[in-house]
Amino acid sequence: MAVKEPSITASPNRGLALTVGTVLLVWGILGFFFAADGDPGFFSRQGGMLWNAFGVNPPLALIWVMLAAVLLIMGLGTTIGSRNGNVLVGAVLVVLAVYGFVFGNTSANIFALNTTDNVFHAIVGVILLLTAFGADKQNIRALRAEAARV
Repeated sequence: MAVKEPSITASPNRGLALTVGTVLLVWGILGFFFAADGDPGFFSRQGGMLWNAFGVNPPLALIWVMLAAVLLIMGLGTTIGSRNGNVLVGAVLVVLAVYGFVFGNTSANIFALNTTDNVFHAIVGVILLLTAFGADKQNIRALRAEAARV
């Protein structure tokens, strides 16, 4: 009997990848528009404000769009792919949060990160990593066993 790929609603990794990917895509696209409200430089430390909370400049908006593309492509694919995408994006977001907390008030803050950005990146990154490592274990085990059998 062949193992069927779980649907988007039956796979927490796929559902989360699509949800976070959509949010990051919307924020990334809006970020390009709101980045113009800050300093005119591409890597400006004082970017624009998205919803009066999130600091954003073009590089940060570009990162959000690229991470969204990874999550959306993987989320529409397979459970194993979405798990791997969640691990990758979660790790990048956690690194970005640590970078923001460490370099937020220095000239090295090329992404115009503020505390709200850092907390958002940390929370979403940890949720993606926890879901990737804790959910879909039975689905992934069955899919890998099926692939090994074929």
